[in-house]
Amino acid sequence: MTHISSTLAQQASDIPEGFASLSQGVFHASTIVFPDVAAFLHRQEQAHTGYSYGQNGTPTHYALAHKLSELEGGGHTVLVPSGLAAIVLVNSMLLGAGDHVLLPDSIYGPTLTVTQTLFAKWGVRHTIYPNDAGADIANFFEETTRLVWTESPASNSMEMQDIPAIVAAAHARQIKVAIDNTWATALGFRALDAGVDFSIQALTKYVGGHSDLLMGAVSARDQASHHELRSTAELLGYYVSPDECFLALRGLPTLALRMERQYASALRMAEFLQNHAAIDQLHYPPLPGDAYHHLWKRDFKLGNGLLSFTLKQNELANIEKFVAALKLFTLGNSWGGVHSLIAVAPQRAPKTGWLLRLHVGVEHVDDLLEDVSVALGALEI
Repeated sequence: MTHISSTLAQQASDIPEGFASLSQGVFHASTIVFPDVAAFLHRQEQAHTGYSYGQNGTPTHYALAHKLSELEGGGHTVLVPSGLAAIVLVNSMLLGAGDHVLLPDSIYGPTLTVTQTLFAKWGVRHTIYPNDAGADIANFFEETTRLVWTESPASNSMEMQDIPAIVAAAHARQIKVAIDNTWATALGFRALDAGVDFSIQALTKYVGGHSDLLMGAVSARDQASHHELRSTAELLGYYVSPDECFLALRGLPTLALRMERQYASALRMAEFLQNHAAIDQLHYPPLPGDAYHHLWKRDFKLGNGLLSFTLKQNELANIEKFVAALKLFTLGNSWGGVHSLIAVAPQRAPKTGWLLRLHVGVEHVDDLLEDVSVALGALEI
């Protein structure tokens, strides 16, 4: 007779016939088992499409990657632990000692930092190019340029770039183009359709949608790049848990609804701020009159809840007074969830003073407008 301790150690493999659920199953696994020696010895051959080891993917991982590829309009998706990890993955796949990469001057701060530190240490050079370069990006190409990073809109200052023009110039020289598309997601801007080679997202933001998830994704236009990304991610030891994949899968069905609601509310907020006596500069490309509205209107299908502005009285004491008066906007360094947030950042040189970034959540827009109005009213204009 088999001892109970041995019985308890065996996997429970029975799945009731006919069981179906609207919720994706969560599969936890480090070790994948195989029926015979031949299958075991050939396990790595199916690492990109089947199951070889928990790090290479479970049904939960593949379900999320497939849905994100659908969101992108095609292509192939790799999951990584964060948005920054997605950026590091693309760089690691494409760049080696002696190579050159281009970054826009409004790039996400950690992207610049990791390029200046880790990749510089490994012999990769970088150049900062003007955000409005467009087709003139070609003036910054070198013989060893392998990659151009773009970000449109930028997540603090909201500057936009002419992505199709950059893609055309880069591809004429066989240079790859990557975009941090977290602001818009593929609902707002189909980066792969625009010719971008690698579209990355911090799933932490709008896909997760509930401020309880850390994850990133890279979507590639072709299968060969996808396989190389997968191999590079394995060498880097990148892995995401099935529980976090489940949270991202949970967020996807409401992604469009949340973004549409938050976009509509943010547009009303921008219209209010645009005419307020306390506001110096407002940054929100979907707003007619914004310096980048023409690019947003040409290329984008949907906005989001993120905007930024400066106060006329831009001293830190005034910023602190404004933030302290807010009731519905919580001070926090992220965005994309259902809650309204405010963040404070120093403006990028040569500008001085402080930038206030609002993320408009799903609370009723009239309440949010009242909250900001009262807080602005507390200032001496």
